[in-house]
Amino acid sequence: MDMNSETTRTPRRVKIVLAVSLALNVLVLGAVAGSAFHDGGRDRRNYSDRSNDNAAIGIYGRALAREDRRAVGQRLRADRGSEGREIRAELGDLAGETAQLLRAMPFDKDAFAAVLLRQQALIKGRSDNMQAALVDHIASMTPEARIEYADRLQEILERTPKKNRSDKK
Repeated sequence: MDMNSETTRTPRRVKIVLAVSLALNVLVLGAVAGSAFHDGGRDRRNYSDRSNDNAAIGIYGRALAREDRRAVGQRLRADRGSEGREIRAELGDLAGETAQLLRAMPFDKDAFAAVLLRQQALIKGRSDNMQAALVDHIASMTPEARIEYADRLQEILERTPKKNRSDKK
């Protein structure tokens, strides 16, 4: 055999070092990705409640100053107590019932409509609570704070593309 046709084998210790290096790189990548996706380790227990609250009061909630948004959210969570979990559980049950109704032969249009009405009533009750909290908070603002709030609201409206607004010109 001549030297050119021989294949050289990678020593075992080099393979081990490469495997350990790869494992460490994957760990670092996982830590970075996890941190990015989990908002730096913030407490996420009430995240879905907060995002739902913000969505329900929409543009009016976005125009609030950060501390005002937090105050409204804290009031909502305090008023709601464990009711939020109960409502989510009931909405989940209704969604399961809806799935069964959709699979049923023949399709029962009236039963399906009744489930949707029950879901709507749950959601409307929650929305009414959010609206009341927002109204009470704004009513408690000083005139200066209310004017600043109106300015932020106007600024958001001006940034919103006209194609998504009902007051198209």
